[in-house]
Amino acid sequence: MKRCLITGCEGFIGSHLAELLKKKQFEIFGLVYAETTLIDHLENDITFLSCDVRNKARVSEVIDEVKPDVIFHLAAQSFVTVSWQNPEETLSVNVLGTLNLLESIRKTGTNPLIEIISSSAVYGYRNNNEMPIKEDSDYRPTSIYSVSKISEDMLGYFYHKVYGLNVIRVRPFNTTGPRKYDDACSDFTKGIIEIEKGFNEKLSVGSLDTIRDFTDVRDAVKALWLLSLKGVPGEAYNICSNRGYKMEDILNISISLSDSNIPYHQSDDKLRPFDDPIYIGDNTKITKLGWTPKIQIEQTLSDMLSYWRRTL
Repeated sequence: MKRCLITGCEGFIGSHLAELLKKKQFEIFGLVYAETTLIDHLENDITFLSCDVRNKARVSEVIDEVKPDVIFHLAAQSFVTVSWQNPEETLSVNVLGTLNLLESIRKTGTNPLIEIISSSAVYGYRNNNEMPIKEDSDYRPTSIYSVSKISEDMLGYFYHKVYGLNVIRVRPFNTTGPRKYDDACSDFTKGIIEIEKGFNEKLSVGSLDTIRDFTDVRDAVKALWLLSLKGVPGEAYNICSNRGYKMEDILNISISLSDSNIPYHQSDDKLRPFDDPIYIGDNTKITKLGWTPKIQIEQTLSDMLSYWRRTL
């Protein structure tokens, strides 16, 4: 049985990944920093290890203790909006945390497969004629978050090339689904349920003109698992649907799945200082390994509405 370490296990993607790896008969060690609400139902299947990835000594202790065969590095400050408000924390968690992990592995002499979960944000601003975005595209950061993810990505590349670590760099585009919060899909679906339950009267939205590539998290974690089997160290892989959805269409689909009247208005506090107008990824590289997204956006949004109905 493979020993697997998931950093950021308590998060949105980490919780879904842990559920999948449990079915695949992995021995799972979950590195956790914040509350474990999303993975408490797995407490008998995961060994929880408390750790702030910025704590170099603690990270080294974990690597020594677990001696993992596979590491999925998900621990991060993962919100673009937060990076505008707190750039220092974003850089320290994402960059220093990744450095601490890679250095600990190098110094222990272990040789696990390491998936560094970067982000499509590394690609930055693109014109319509540059869609879909391929893995060999250049970096054009448009936020501190994207700068931090470029740094993570390049640290992984450096430690593979210089020290021979088995690093795969993964660049998910917009990943959403049940348990997600603070993205447009979760804001829409949560807001709709708040109106259904009488907690609110009107839904506040940001820009509805932008176009995004969405992947259901349950498909995305299958891609992470597949890369642990077939991914090539040193390479980078997009996880995306290869399809763009206008945010207005996402909103309308979400509203259509509710039986209530859902009024909405655009709110200034939902608008970002800079928002890429269109973002669609090319998934050719990972589909050649045998992965394709299966869950349609209508199902994703329906499941998110059901999640918020149960939770709120």
